[in-house]
Amino acid sequence: MKRFFNTAGPNQPADHYTLNPLTRLTTVRELIENKRYFILHAPRQTGKTTTMLRFVEAINQEGKYIALYINVEPAQAVRTDVAAANRVFVGSLKTWARETLPTEYRPSATCFEDLDPEGAFRDCLGKWCSELSKPLVLFIDEADSLIGDSLLSLLRQLRSGYPNRPAKFPHSLSLIGLRDVRDFRIYSELEKRYEIGGSAFNIKDKSLTMGNFTPENVRDLYAQHTAETGQQFSEEALNLIFEQTQGQPWLVNALGRELCFEEHKVLPEGRTIVPEDVQKAIETLIQRRDVHLDNLQDKLTERRVAVVVDAIMGGGGFQKLAEIPKDDLQFCLDLGLVTKSPNGLVIANPIYREVIPRELSSVHQDVLPVNPAWFVRPENGKLDIEKVLSAFFEFYRENSEMLPQQAIYPEATYHLAFMAWLQRIVNGGGYIRREYAAGLGFIDLVIHFAGEKFVFELKTEANFKRQKALDQICQYAERMSVGSGYLVVFRKGMPDPEAVGQRETVQHGGKTVYIIWV
Repeated sequence: MKRFFNTAGPNQPADHYTLNPLTRLTTVRELIENKRYFILHAPRQTGKTTTMLRFVEAINQEGKYIALYINVEPAQAVRTDVAAANRVFVGSLKTWARETLPTEYRPSATCFEDLDPEGAFRDCLGKWCSELSKPLVLFIDEADSLIGDSLLSLLRQLRSGYPNRPAKFPHSLSLIGLRDVRDFRIYSELEKRYEIGGSAFNIKDKSLTMGNFTPENVRDLYAQHTAETGQQFSEEALNLIFEQTQGQPWLVNALGRELCFEEHKVLPEGRTIVPEDVQKAIETLIQRRDVHLDNLQDKLTERRVAVVVDAIMGGGGFQKLAEIPKDDLQFCLDLGLVTKSPNGLVIANPIYREVIPRELSSVHQDVLPVNPAWFVRPENGKLDIEKVLSAFFEFYRENSEMLPQQAIYPEATYHLAFMAWLQRIVNGGGYIRREYAAGLGFIDLVIHFAGEKFVFELKTEANFKRQKALDQICQYAERMSVGSGYLVVFRKGMPDPEAVGQRETVQHGGKTVYIIWV
């Protein structure tokens, strides 16, 4: 069986192209050597579990320590029942040790006898470490999925056993999850108060985050495919894969799988993969809504996600973000949906930037009375962009008063309506790429259709500053190598029908700019 790019569950190196875990956990070994307890957190589907399982194998092969990975997520089901949660913790340890460790290192039956129901996990770990001939290194995954008193119980048991290490408690230990323990705000039903995670687990030495793949990681992963099959990737294609995914592990693997393994791939054997192939694969992933992207789209309906994304897309900028609860911002960062950049808070990668407006505008797209074929010139298959705009203005004059009622993203309402119109038409033979960030106060987008590019910048009247806006659209046009651009400014409230579509043509920075008021 040939290996392939994995997009479902932890990697198995015998079956999947897999990176060396040591390249992604460069500081963990030092923490282990120094008997530290630490946090490893990262968004979902960034390869945490795969990397930790491989790292545990590597430690065990070296022979200095006994390393064990366990997953405590099943305890989420018992919620605040501390005794039941402890039974899950102990059961998980027993199962993972039986399945991954040699017989001589597994805990004996004695380790599971006469345990305090409220402190069973601590007692079991203490007995086991007393039996072992080598220090134990323990990795506990999904700790942050636990609820209330169950989570507090786990943290406090680890804290109470900490002074007994390494003879009677794990030599080194890591909690793995989406968030840093300092961000936990845990409500205790028993104590009727909130506890801060950092207080319950004040033995933490350091918090580490597992980042996305680096450009070198992407090249390494794809080079494994080249070595086994002979399939080559151009340098430009590899650069585009990283640029579009920003190294997000699931996306990197999904593109590799789409390019090299899917049944409908059309690449002849031996032909080098080029950027055009990558663009087609990206479009296929977005339209097909695979599980990872479908989960992302589902999150967009959550209020704490909506307020953040609406502020980024709607041009509310820093002022709008300042009004958002810190926990909501952190939640979006933990999801890997957004990230911090020099331009402020941004959507984490270009593929997500495409998925989000398409999903949010999909309701509009489905009901728009528009046939993409109407806007394609029959003589050459090119897009008639002026006809596209004129038709939108007519639609907007008649329907703009209904848009706020339909929108769950109020700041981005008008932008989404316009993008829905463009997307419905462009789907007939092209694609759109977008850029936006909190603090920039605009959305840039470029339509690629039949070998031509059309550049747009979308703003609201509230954040429209003429000189700055002209500079921005000209810089974008220059970057896209086109001679003109459209600066579309949306007024809030009921528009004057006669004023919708009013335009001014300006020469600025060597470009022709069409300023259009909507």
